[in-house]
Formats: sequence, structure tokens, C-alpha cells
Amino acid sequence: MVDLRERVEEDRGLIKNIQLAIPGFRGYRKREDIRIADSLLRIQLADAIRDGVLKNLNQTREVLSRSLELLLINEVGSAIQITTGVEARIRHAEEGYSGISPSYRINEEQLNILYEFDLSMINLIQNMTDKSFTALNNSRENSYSLAQQKIQDVSNGMRNVSDTFSKRHEVMANLGAF
Repeated sequence: MVDLRERVEEDRGLIKNIQLAIPGFRGYRKREDIRIADSLLRIQLADAIRDGVLKNLNQTREVLSRSLELLLINEVGSAIQITTGVEARIRHAEEGYSGISPSYRINEEQLNILYEFDLSMINLIQNMTDKSFTALNNSRENSYSLAQQKIQDVSNGMRNVSDTFSKRHEVMANLGAF
């Protein structure tokens, strides 16, 4: 995955480049670019959950409902509920405010910490996408006990993603971001 901080810097237009040349405005521009990169990254994470994990879980539920596996339908429904909540939390999370003259200023290093936190979740989400895909395949093959285990793994993994994201929130509070 491309580091979005570099991409945001590359995509600076004339006005943003002028802002970098103005004393006192340069720091704001850099912090704002990191904040934008973090926002883009969180949208990508939420999209990965929606397009990977949730899509696989919903397809698994359809397969299980056609097979009348009612107990597993409830489990996959729980996994979908947990995953939907995590996706929404990530998509609509607070951003580190980096205003021109705020009462408390968050520096570039602190904003980079938030970005790195979000970046660390990529592997967790990819792992959950893989497990949800395996659950789907197991359901299609009528291997319901294997599917059940993978569905439980996804639920537990998404709770782990949620816990990791909660730690991000704590870090932001400690930085004075809100």
C-alpha cells in the first residue's frame, strides 16, 4: 500500500505550495496534509471492511439461509453486526485538528502517530477478510463446523480491530486532539 502522506504531498497544488512558503503557515499546511492522509486511510480501511469482510459475511449468510442452517445464521448475523459497528467507527472517527492558531497545537509527529495507528490495522482487516472468505467457502462446501469456527474467528478479530481503534481514541485524547 502506498503511504498516503507522500501522495498528499505530491498532489499539492499551487495554493498549497504557496502556503508552504509563508512563515507560520508552513507547519499548518504540513499538519493539515497529514490529517488529510489519515482521513483517506481511514476511508480505505472502512471500505476494505465493507467490500471484504462484510461482503463475505453477507454472502455466507445467504448460503446458510438456503441450507437452513439456522444456528449459524444467528452467528453470522452477530459477526455482521460487530463488523458493521467497527466499519462505522472507523469511517466516522474523529480527526486530529491542526488549525492555524488552535489553543492546543498537535504537531506533525503526533499526527504521524495517529496515521501509523490506522496503518497498523491494515493487516488485521486483511486477515479478517481472508477468514470471512474461508467461512464463505466452507459454507458452500457444507462444512458447517469449519464455517462456524471461521465466523467466530471473524467476530473475535473484529473485536480486536475495535479494541485497537479504541486505543487510537485514547492516544488522540492524550494528545489533546479533542
